[in-house]
Amino acid sequence: MGAFMGLPAIDQSEALHQLYEAFPYPRVVAGLQDFKAGKRQPIWNPKTSFSVFFPEQAPREELDILIAGCGTNLVPVFGAFMPRARIVGVDISAASLQISAEQCAAHGIDNVEHLQLPLEQIGSLGEDFDFVCCTGVLHHLADPVAGLRALGRVTRPNGAIMTMVYARYGRQGIYMLQELATKLGLSIDELSAAKVQKLLAFLPQGHPFRLVYPNVGTVISLEEVMDMVLNPRDQSYRVQDIRDLVQGAGLRFHRWLGNAPYRPEMSALGRAGLLDAADALDPWAQAAAAELAFGNLIKHSFVVTHPDRTPAAELFGGERILDAYPSISTHVRLEPSGTDLVVTNEGHPVRIETVAPIAEMSALLQACSGQRSVRELAAELGDGVVGAYRHLYHADALTLSTRPTRS
Repeated sequence: MGAFMGLPAIDQSEALHQLYEAFPYPRVVAGLQDFKAGKRQPIWNPKTSFSVFFPEQAPREELDILIAGCGTNLVPVFGAFMPRARIVGVDISAASLQISAEQCAAHGIDNVEHLQLPLEQIGSLGEDFDFVCCTGVLHHLADPVAGLRALGRVTRPNGAIMTMVYARYGRQGIYMLQELATKLGLSIDELSAAKVQKLLAFLPQGHPFRLVYPNVGTVISLEEVMDMVLNPRDQSYRVQDIRDLVQGAGLRFHRWLGNAPYRPEMSALGRAGLLDAADALDPWAQAAAAELAFGNLIKHSFVVTHPDRTPAAELFGGERILDAYPSISTHVRLEPSGTDLVVTNEGHPVRIETVAPIAEMSALLQACSGQRSVRELAAELGDGVVGAYRHLYHADALTLSTRPTRS
């Protein structure tokens, strides 16, 4: 529920438009040169994580990409990092689009286009795309299902949509503050934002808001205060709501980004001996159980496709993982800890670790070149590695493809 949910839908839409005109969000990204040089990368992008979105296709960079609700910095970042792609960014905010276009011009990024257009009217472009990025947008629409359906209509049959929406449980502190803003009669203006900015800096350590910003004293920009607390329309989702959203749009759920926060065995359920009960649930219910066990997810990121594309769970479930080609995830961090190696994925919304002896883990990871299947690796390293690779895939340390990903 948003802070001003009492407004009629048409007034909410206009208030939302005016908010982003007055407070373009997010702030301008620094270090675009690092994206151009490949020293930095957008999380879960289709260049370095191609098989996450297209596991059954040969890798390529010449993609037509739509960024729906691009804000100020997504088009410059994707344009800088993927110069061989064509990037189209749309947004309702002319101010955000101007900032984005100026960043691109300043850094010589010329593979981009900017258009002011509501997401729901994206079909009026008369174009379709290989990859659609829509993060932090659907939950602000009057009808998120209609918005996702519109994106599906401009996505090619073999394409993919990456989206992110707010998660309900981890954002409870924010929704408490939105309710507080309504009770105090705060408005959608700079003076109210400044008051909330001061309040957020000094909320106590135990306040649920600290799941989002842990450190007392942190000064949050006015743009983010407006987007987070004074936003006129803000809908949050549980796992089961994601299922309803995707099915309502007539699309197919492909996978989570990443998988681990939705796997019961990665949560406290495993250590508590409750996996047998979780294993009896269907995949959606298992993901919902993991969400409840973690309790601190503030967003849900996932991939959806047209109904005729096979989801990752079917491509690599059960014995089918034997015919998959594993590669090390680009987000992996390896940290020695005594005689062990700690494997984490920087793309996770929560920290999830896999720990194993250094020699054992190094051998498993070094063999993942994208050139040999799990079946071939098992023949070389022993059948026991199949379970290890399955775990590393679920922990997002590996990506899987149905074909070799490197020559």
